[in-house]
Amino acid sequence: MEFLIALGYLIFGFAILIVGGETLVRAAVSLALRWKISPAVIGLTIIAAGTSAPELVTSITAALKGAPDIAFGNVVGSNIFNILAILGFASILRANKVEKSTLKVDLPFLLIACIALILAAYNGVISRWEGGALLTGLVGFLVFSFWMAQRKGLSPLDGEVDDSQVLKNIWWDAGHLIVGLGALLGGAQLALQGGIQIGELFGMSERIIGITIISIGTGLPELATSAVAAYRGRNDIAVSNVIGSNIMNTLAIIGTTSLVHPMTASEKIVTSDCAWMVASTFIIFPILYLGRGSIQRPMGVFLLFTYISYLGFLISTP
Repeated sequence: MEFLIALGYLIFGFAILIVGGETLVRAAVSLALRWKISPAVIGLTIIAAGTSAPELVTSITAALKGAPDIAFGNVVGSNIFNILAILGFASILRANKVEKSTLKVDLPFLLIACIALILAAYNGVISRWEGGALLTGLVGFLVFSFWMAQRKGLSPLDGEVDDSQVLKNIWWDAGHLIVGLGALLGGAQLALQGGIQIGELFGMSERIIGITIISIGTGLPELATSAVAAYRGRNDIAVSNVIGSNIMNTLAIIGTTSLVHPMTASEKIVTSDCAWMVASTFIIFPILYLGRGSIQRPMGVFLLFTYISYLGFLISTP
């Protein structure tokens, strides 16, 4: 009975997180279209921030509740899940061509951000000033992205985005933002409580709970967004959402959480899981080279199989 109650908390919490993330994304896209921001930039920044909101709320909640391995493991596990599982699944649905700007700017920046995170966590603690430095890097990246979009003269009015995605008025945008944030806060509380209870029942460590149960659950908005975008042939959003979400996870979530409460990082996460995170990011480069700028279906299968192998590695070496 205890397991069923915990499972109910987990499932219901994830459901609320998905609804909250979707509501937040709708408001963000509507606002972006009002401000005439390009679809690719929307995917890399606005949508990525919205779909990363569950991870942000969950990590802050876990840190404040004294579960640092869940807070940090949630981010690392989400990054691995996004690259290997989500990008792999999306590429199985449809081969995803990557824009040159993503290959030359966004992906290398993500790799640098991952390495910066490891350096910040290497001593076992991510301090407030280190969290501030990560957030500063994110702000610089966002400013650069919007500047590049304006320089290229990109606009959502080129037919790539359906203007029906704009909500009735600015008040509807604000209402969706408030409802979305409220759902994320409530869903994170339930999912975290259920996930910890289930993990404890099965003797799982906080690290494994954060990297598997919590990270996969909070990664569902990214999975839904990228899968639908890939199915509809929207490569710019399908791929940029994953890359953007990982950048948000690495810099915004860790940075914000560390400012709220300095984070401790266990040696196992830093030396093992973070290495998987960097490797999964780096491996996209040769895959894109072999696919001539796109992630073909066979490589999508390879990415998904690699994630399954990683889960097996976690179980065998907890």
